[in-house]
Amino acid sequence: MTNIYNATPHVISVFAETDTTAIQGGRKLILNAGVKPLHVIKSGVPVNCTKQNLPAPDIQSSVPLTGAVVFTAYDSLPAGYDIYIVSNLYRSAVKELGGDTSKLATVDGTVYDSESSVKPVGVLRLAVG
Repeated sequence: MTNIYNATPHVISVFAETDTTAIQGGRKLILNAGVKPLHVIKSGVPVNCTKQNLPAPDIQSSVPLTGAVVFTAYDSLPAGYDIYIVSNLYRSAVKELGGDTSKLATVDGTVYDSESSVKPVGVLRLAVG
């Protein structure tokens, strides 16, 4: 069995694609009535990254400007897991700073309980790498 560490504050419910209905040209997945998740991954302790802004560009603007965000560090993860579920922001920091993303996973295929819902109820899978 795969040993998964959830480094997010969210419970992650994984559903089968066949238990959803795609709407809006496939852009949104709605959970069919009465469906139970295939897997439920308990919430964990979030990991963070630190960032800073590059110097502001020399552009005249009535809107305040700053330089692009760059990552400077990221929290370490505990050893001994096969997969680590992290935020896209954390994964981006690890990648930008040359770290190993081979065991990092982000959620993919967001599932909602209704067409008007804005809060997800689960996902179809984990995207690893």
